[in-house]
Amino acid sequence: MNVKIAKNSGFCFGVKRAIKIALEAAKGNHEIVTLGPIIHNPQMVKKLEDEGIKNVDDVSAINGRPTIIRSHGVKRETLLQLKKDGVEIINATCPYVSKTQEYAQELSEEGYKIIILGDKNHPEVQALKSYIKEEVVIVTNANGIDNKNYQRVGVISQTTRNVKDLQEVVQALVPRCHEIRVINTICNATTIRQESTLKLAKESDLMIVVGGKNSSNTKMLAKISENFVKTYHIEIECEIEEKWFKDKENIGLTAGASTPDWVIVGVYNKIIKCMGDINSKIERIKDIPEFEEER
Repeated sequence: MNVKIAKNSGFCFGVKRAIKIALEAAKGNHEIVTLGPIIHNPQMVKKLEDEGIKNVDDVSAINGRPTIIRSHGVKRETLLQLKKDGVEIINATCPYVSKTQEYAQELSEEGYKIIILGDKNHPEVQALKSYIKEEVVIVTNANGIDNKNYQRVGVISQTTRNVKDLQEVVQALVPRCHEIRVINTICNATTIRQESTLKLAKESDLMIVVGGKNSSNTKMLAKISENFVKTYHIEIECEIEEKWFKDKENIGLTAGASTPDWVIVGVYNKIIKCMGDINSKIERIKDIPEFEEER
């Protein structure tokens, strides 16, 4: 029995920062809210609620309370409305997401037709659109590129997408454009997790991907992994079934950038229990073989 975790699994810089900001802001303030879930992990959102940080999904539900802006950001007009209403804003938007918004606004003001690689329904992409003056084209991969010819195109990406998909989008655009400006806005933490997951999947008989079912970066890890080996995407340890591990020797474990350490530890302990090891239970994520702290 051999269980390894993909290097740098779990919380990324942006998520750690957002959680820290939220907890600091909530000290002594029991009326604070987040506008939308601060990250895409139900377990962490529930933990913050237990700390008194409530999640509201609409501006109308804020009722003047101090408001934390989630790591994915919010629409530009929403921020302007909150400021107009005199709401105290605690901005926990990931700096990489904020930078992508700046690039989108810059390209738009310079007259480029903007093409975004991403999920049109994802809150990060919805916010990103609001910084672009003209109508934007959103594609999930190169197959979404139409047959139109463009004079000047600016290409950016949702921060949690795959570099290979971005390359293919650009390749598809080249014959149709006079000028292309590409800004690689895929977060380095995303790339690192995808690369380490790919490496581990190739070495494993089975992969367990841990993270929110609504988490874009976690779903991407599962997509990468299932190209090479049987893969299960779960949120918590109780979803694991012992029969998955029958006749399996090398088990790979990976987790999205919004997956808390304690959830990953619980999953690891459940895996080794299912495989007959009752003596190797751990309490810290760093005790899982191959784990490396992100720097």
